[in-house]
Amino acid sequence: MSIVSDTWDLERVLTEYLPALKEKLLLRDGKVVIRPDSGNPADIICGVENVTGRERVPMDDGCIDLLWNIFGGTVNSKGYKVLDPHIGLIYGDAITHNRLNEICGRLERKGYAANNIIFGFGSYTYQYVTRDTFGFALKVTHGVVDGKEVFMYKDPKTDKGANSANKKSQKGMCIVTQDSSGRLSYTDQHTITEAGCPENLLRPVFKDGKLLVDEDFDTIRRRLHPDF
Repeated sequence: MSIVSDTWDLERVLTEYLPALKEKLLLRDGKVVIRPDSGNPADIICGVENVTGRERVPMDDGCIDLLWNIFGGTVNSKGYKVLDPHIGLIYGDAITHNRLNEICGRLERKGYAANNIIFGFGSYTYQYVTRDTFGFALKVTHGVVDGKEVFMYKDPKTDKGANSANKKSQKGMCIVTQDSSGRLSYTDQHTITEAGCPENLLRPVFKDGKLLVDEDFDTIRRRLHPDF
């Protein structure tokens, strides 16, 4: 079972939630794979050796050390540490051959086997056409739990700073409007009632297992480009 763990605070997942769930995870007949997905992959996995201008925090040790400190493991025949089989890591964001080599090299120097982590290879290795190329990603922003509206969002603490990918998402129900010049804009953090205003251009497409809008690709293209 893979768990995206950086939606808000990866450090809390590794230092609070996993220690609290340790015994339950060790009793499972299966493996839980923690998935960081924001920030510098090598530093997130392997840690940061030298920190300047601030005090060290747990994440500076890296995910692999933090998991080892919680769950432990064994040492293989080559002398490298292997995490307990109930826990592991997966990283698939911004992985290139060079980054993969750097990560594996740093893991080796820290005494860890490479099979503690699974890597995902995709657009960064091939065409380099990503969702960020078009500035588009689809995320859940709103839900109803036990009759209460919940605003959901993603704001990874490992994705901050001038060089970040800016993965912070919208929150709650959204309203999209269009001005007289045709320019679109949105506001978020709305309730269901507020988002149901007639000015909102967003409309339900799929609800409660039913497809409410069924359009072919040519129709969608013509709406975007009338001359198509």
